[in-house]
Amino acid sequence: MLRLLTLALLAGALAQPATAQQPVPGKTYKVGFSQIVDHPALNATRQGFVDELAAAGFVVGKNLVLDYQNAQGDVGNARNIAQKFLTEGVDLLAPCTTPNVMATIQLAKGGKTPVVFGCVTNPVEAGVVPAVDKPTGTNVTGYYSIPPVGRSLDLFLQIKPGMKTVGTLYNASETNSINLNKIAKAEAEKRGLTWVEATVASSAEVKTAADTLVTKVDAILTAQDNTVSSAYEAVVKAARDAKKPLFALDVSVVQRGAIAAMAQNQYEAGKGWAKELAIPVLLGKDPGTLKPVEASVYDLQVNLEAAKEVGVTVPEAAVARAAKVFGR
Repeated sequence: MLRLLTLALLAGALAQPATAQQPVPGKTYKVGFSQIVDHPALNATRQGFVDELAAAGFVVGKNLVLDYQNAQGDVGNARNIAQKFLTEGVDLLAPCTTPNVMATIQLAKGGKTPVVFGCVTNPVEAGVVPAVDKPTGTNVTGYYSIPPVGRSLDLFLQIKPGMKTVGTLYNASETNSINLNKIAKAEAEKRGLTWVEATVASSAEVKTAADTLVTKVDAILTAQDNTVSSAYEAVVKAARDAKKPLFALDVSVVQRGAIAAMAQNQYEAGKGWAKELAIPVLLGKDPGTLKPVEASVYDLQVNLEAAKEVGVTVPEAAVARAAKVFGR
């Protein structure tokens, strides 16, 4: 009798699904991951996402199919990608960047497939979720990051004392860029700075916009804009030719020629996105019970060679606390 009871208990335990600690043995999970364009910041986020999944037991080629799709800057493509994922029956939709997130939510919100978004600056302003301090109660949740704009401007003013006008350029059709521009403009004006804007519709327009902008300002500050990032070398050249400092709110462009940037660590953001939200949802957690999560790991990066090119000096204190220093 005891042996039969033991066998029954063992059989029951084996029949139970995996706990919230590990993937279900023998099951293959499918994740649909999309982003609007290909560039270093987004790619670092995606790599962090994949690495954290692997650390939790979701391994590409073993028990995980990660279908990565690039919309090539086209919102129509983003919508088609989301539809493809839904048709193929993925277990999780992981759109990265606001255009892909909005396209995915328009098709999938209220459905059975969980949407766990990432790469969004301000999901409330963008209309992705109604609030970030409570769960949505739907099949949607996600990971977001608002750069420390005020602290960044304070640092940039230390590097370029006496700065009066700051120029920026961005794609006015990117919701993320519009929202971040509003934040940056407000913070600049709090510090008595005049904010000058130039908009571009494609990467082909970046050079002309940058060449014109440097004639009107004391420095350029770029945000996290996919279009500008895709042609960032043109911005770097315009700034250096005019001997104007170039700052950023995107650490991925510091190595490419910006003097300094303070923003979320893109790789760590990808890991946090997976650990805090994607993995729990894949293991059965209802996304409607998980409130959106804000990135918590921020980095300062500086490029001393870029500073030297335009005749400015990065304070030693900033260099000492930088996560990465280029051009020593």
